[in-house]
Amino acid sequence: MSQTKTGRSPSPRRSRRRWPLLAGIGVAVIAVLAVAYTALSPAPTPTPGAAASSSTGVAFTATTLSGQQVNVPGGKPSVVFFFSVNCGTCGPGAQALAQAQQSAPDANYVAVDVAPDETATDVAEFLTTNQATGLAYTLDTGGALTSSYQLTQLSTAVVLDAQGNTVYRGVDPTPDQIQAALATAGAR
Repeated sequence: MSQTKTGRSPSPRRSRRRWPLLAGIGVAVIAVLAVAYTALSPAPTPTPGAAASSSTGVAFTATTLSGQQVNVPGGKPSVVFFFSVNCGTCGPGAQALAQAQQSAPDANYVAVDVAPDETATDVAEFLTTNQATGLAYTLDTGGALTSSYQLTQLSTAVVLDAQGNTVYRGVDPTPDQIQAALATAGAR
């Protein structure tokens, strides 16, 4: 054992008392650093349900159940709806999109299936079940559209103007919200 200047061994009680003190100081330093980091970091851009932005997603082609090709943006406003067949809230979202399509047909309406294991047959059944057979669809098995359109949640609709700029992004939008966003995008 080591000896102190007085020739006595250090008290085991004294060294045991230092660890809680040192641990407390360490936690306090980490907390101060975390607060400083948070205060000095730039705030993230909020993306509320109906936020507009000027980002442009990648252009792509979708297909209707009858085989018609639909280009997005395609020179006119477009609504891109991200879903998965197994998503519980995506059915009503597809129905809202189909209702908006009936009221404002001068736009492209596309459903994008983001699940890599779902097939065109699965999507056709989903659209039929949800009375959305007029929508074009595409499979995003590689995630390119999900990434390009910065998808963070299923049942999200993104409304684009004729140039492909995002004018609306919303989760579970109503037909009225979609129609209002299309009006902002320039649809007649």
